[in-house]
Amino acid sequence: MRTGSSRPLCRPTLTFVAIFTVMALVGLAGCADSSPVAAPTSTLPQPQPSGQPTDAATDVDIPEYETDLDLTPEEEEAVDGALVAFVGYISTINRVFSSGGKDMHDVEVFASDKSLRSLRKSAADLENDGKYMAGEYDFYDVRIQNVNVASKPSENDSVSILFCSHDSEHAVVEVGKPMPSQAEQSLTILQTATKQNEHWKISNQELWSKRCE
Repeated sequence: MRTGSSRPLCRPTLTFVAIFTVMALVGLAGCADSSPVAAPTSTLPQPQPSGQPTDAATDVDIPEYETDLDLTPEEEEAVDGALVAFVGYISTINRVFSSGGKDMHDVEVFASDKSLRSLRKSAADLENDGKYMAGEYDFYDVRIQNVNVASKPSENDSVSILFCSHDSEHAVVEVGKPMPSQAEQSLTILQTATKQNEHWKISNQELWSKRCE
């Protein structure tokens, strides 16, 4: 078991309402055991109107992670890029759903493909139903399951990220209603990050296990 060495970087399916309904809004495998290396503290870059991550030299907070893979330097760089998208995507989910689906500014910066389509549909459903996400969607125990560095120009690099989330820390409720009291529960979720036009984005998210194993 290797732990990921984190460092500051200078770059920046399920329908989500269904996900957050199962998660109180999202195969099976276990969580790995290890003591991860501490990640630096910094902030995500502000998304640009173009829909692409900023090129400004702003440090990004790469979370701690674990992996069973013996990563090459090229694969480590891919993981770093994927984790930037991972953190940005979760931040986007929290912003969009806490606004009841109204704040859709730059949602394509960290989301693509199935994730982007699901995000847009679920945001529209929330707004139409007069609901929002109370609480916050979080993450912990981040694990890198697979890294694929493409050998052909026609293929995309990809990284599979497993992580745990506190299902009981958020809920979809009517606008104006507070966060309800819920039984403590955690889930394991799988995200797929792909590199598209030199930018990493989350292309898919799915439920992996109904507990953090």
